[in-house]
Amino acid sequence: MSSPAIEILLVEDHPLVRLGLRTVIDAQPDMRVVGEAASADSAVTAAQELTPGLVILPLRLEGELRGVELCRELKSTRPAVRVLIYTSYNSAEDASASFLSGADSFVYKGEESARLLDTIRATAVGRRTWLLGVETQDQSARLAEAVERSGLTQREREVLGFVLQRFTNAQIANELFIELPTVKTHVRSILAKLGLRSRQELFSAPTHPQPNP
Repeated sequence: MSSPAIEILLVEDHPLVRLGLRTVIDAQPDMRVVGEAASADSAVTAAQELTPGLVILPLRLEGELRGVELCRELKSTRPAVRVLIYTSYNSAEDASASFLSGADSFVYKGEESARLLDTIRATAVGRRTWLLGVETQDQSARLAEAVERSGLTQREREVLGFVLQRFTNAQIANELFIELPTVKTHVRSILAKLGLRSRQELFSAPTHPQPNP
């Protein structure tokens, strides 16, 4: 017997891009698009109603970089769903913020469509795949490794995800419903664990930092 098709929810606010993705995916015998969403709110509702095996979403949605936030929400409300971020934004900070939000895979739109399809198949069976383009692959990998070795708490990982998206402390406090002094404490702890003296070093260092031994 053949395996059931991978059921996919497409999240994309550009109709032509969404149509193109659906056309490519539905042409595959082992994949099926079960729903589409053009906004973060409709994506959460669709994921709850359709229970897809995989959600494909961009980093930019409704004119803002909301993909990481949406990924975090999907993972917190439906932890079993797998999320693949498919985006034209591939900086090391974008990829690392996606990693911290719980994304299962990340594919830069500059990759060939065949690699997207291969990544969908891999992600559906639990294999994480990160295709960022050669210029940022090493940078992102180093930061991800540093984070894994640094002993950051779950809350610190969430805060770092927002820092990488260049949120201010006040904005982070608002997003996480915590006090501003608490955010400042978390940021100081994150920087110390990563061996950094300031936020600026997180973005300006030629290679991503390693944590203090």
